[in-house]
Amino acid sequence: MHPSILLFLLFIVLALTIALLLLLWVPFVCRFELKRDSSGDPLQKIEVRWLFLSRVTNDFTATKGEDPKDENARGKTGEEMDVKRIFEMFRTLHRPVATLARRVVHRIDFKELSCRIIFGLNDPADTGMLSGFLYAVSAPLTRFPAVSIRLHPIFHEPTFAYRVRGSLKVTFGRMVIPAIRFLCDRGVRGAIRERVRDRYLRRVRPGHGAREGLPDGY
Repeated sequence: MHPSILLFLLFIVLALTIALLLLLWVPFVCRFELKRDSSGDPLQKIEVRWLFLSRVTNDFTATKGEDPKDENARGKTGEEMDVKRIFEMFRTLHRPVATLARRVVHRIDFKELSCRIIFGLNDPADTGMLSGFLYAVSAPLTRFPAVSIRLHPIFHEPTFAYRVRGSLKVTFGRMVIPAIRFLCDRGVRGAIRERVRDRYLRRVRPGHGAREGLPDGY
């Protein structure tokens, strides 16, 4: 190989290595405010800083020209389905997920975190189980003086609203080991294999999910 080509390749490898190390070990500083009322449009304000780079996002998800009533109806139905799917997955993986959450939060430098969530599903029993799971997952966060989390389950009607404000510093290199340990968990590997198998079977045999009693889009 020509020496100049070899030097160029070595330079590329060195540059990529340095970039990867910077991404893993130089912390990201994030300030954010996320809000959604049960009868209003979601609001997202996010600022991320890394080294001398900075990006601010002000995102209003409402779309002009659409009927707010229809949009809210579709949004509530979609959110309810999404929450149920996530809850069903977390119910089978609550132990590894809770362990991952505990390990991750101890590696995040919280400057401020205030979270208020109002939620309710069609079935009060599901709401109660989801409430217990959220309390268990959020328990490691409440040990930090800068963190305030309030959960308000509603048992008489389906609803979903939240407001989250915070400022934190994240170093992704510190998350590598917890992520690897999470993915090596037997239950997590089984859930991943099951999801991949269902997606493959649904492509090969359309309607497989409906025949097996799985929700559409699972």
